[in-house]
Amino acid sequence: MIRGNSAAKLLLVLVLGVSLLAAACGGTTIYPVVITLTPKTAYVPASSSLQFNASVAGTPNSAVTWSVGNTVGGTSTLGFISSSGFYRAPLVVPSPNQVTITATSQQQDTAQATATVTVVSATSGARAIVVPSGQSISNINVLVSPLTPTLSIYAAGSCTGSTCTTSATGVEVAPGGSATVFIVGSGIVSGTVYSISGNPADVSVVQPTGSEFGETNNGTPSVSFGITVSASAAPGLRNIMVSNPATGELAVVVGGLLITPAGQ
Repeated sequence: MIRGNSAAKLLLVLVLGVSLLAAACGGTTIYPVVITLTPKTAYVPASSSLQFNASVAGTPNSAVTWSVGNTVGGTSTLGFISSSGFYRAPLVVPSPNQVTITATSQQQDTAQATATVTVVSATSGARAIVVPSGQSISNINVLVSPLTPTLSIYAAGSCTGSTCTTSATGVEVAPGGSATVFIVGSGIVSGTVYSISGNPADVSVVQPTGSEFGETNNGTPSVSFGITVSASAAPGLRNIMVSNPATGELAVVVGGLLITPAGQ
């Protein structure tokens, strides 16, 4: 009996010991950390900016560290990124002009997600931006499912005859006048729709046909389309907008059109 009791007690001690050891080692299951980065690709003109967003799953710690290239926070050559993911492109287009944005989990540094930014020349003085789905700019609001933006405008100008050029001042038209608008960018393809911000009665737009879509000498997608400004249109800046009904994407050149005062 004594031997049996001793054996039972020893077994109980071993079981308790294993349980305590398991508890000491942590009973919580560790899941892999996964980061989702948006947008995954984007065109950003030199000196312009774009907000990136990182979603972290698998840990309650949602903090990430942002890098440009292999440098936390970025460099003057490749651009800088803030702790909140706000990227500002460099003043000069780097060579090569594709830049990698990386978000690294602060909980698990092996968990990363990357995005590719193509830095392009800021050939237009108008400030070009990408409007991700669910965000708004000026009087524009895009409320569609999350997308990877592939549509952007980074140069605007006009055409005279068969010669089309971009301009540092965008497009200028007087009330009662007309112009052929010329824009270049990413995702400028047949089926995209063009409009001007503000009162729809101020500027009428003739939607481009297939023959008006093309590309510049360096292969950048481009399009030209006609506009007519009402004689009663109020002078001031307008935004040139392009949208893709098939994807719900929208891009804007803020201030890309200037309606000049009559007589100038």
